[in-house]
Amino acid sequence: MIRIRSAKKEDFREIQLINQLNSSHPDKPQNEKEFCLYLYTGYYMKFETENCFVAVDDDNDKIAGYILAAADCDDYLSQIENDYHAEAIKLGFEQRFLEEIRTYEKYKAEYPAHFHIDVKPGYQRKGIGSMLLDAQIANLKDRGVRGLMLSVGKNKRSGNRFYEKNGFPIIDENEDSYIRGKKL
Repeated sequence: MIRIRSAKKEDFREIQLINQLNSSHPDKPQNEKEFCLYLYTGYYMKFETENCFVAVDDDNDKIAGYILAAADCDDYLSQIENDYHAEAIKLGFEQRFLEEIRTYEKYKAEYPAHFHIDVKPGYQRKGIGSMLLDAQIANLKDRGVRGLMLSVGKNKRSGNRFYEKNGFPIIDENEDSYIRGKKL
């Protein structure tokens, strides 16, 4: 049986491992791994703990997946730039950092929140992603958030099917990604 609960600090390492397991490029250099881990997991576990949830397999008490969100784009941009910009420069990713974090800015009026979600291989296609998404949507609605969005690679066919099935139509696109959004 799978249950959804709020993430705890002690879950952070497992969340990072799941993120790496689902990476499009698992053999990337260490500096890029560090950059991606902060961008896609670290920020949220540091500054948005109230918007971090995990799916736990009760049979073995292991984390099967996670969903992490930033509830407000302006707060996110301010906090992440202050916290991580210097580190991104040091790792050699300043331009990518600025491009990645500003992806959401254009859509913030209608979709002020964004999220990252991953389910561990072996647990995928069992409804866990939808359970995590439902928990996050309920959480953000309770906080008065009007809309939720994400950027997903055009090459991620199963991911794009998942978001379409869960009510996240394409609201825009760039060269590599679709921007998907859902009003709450």
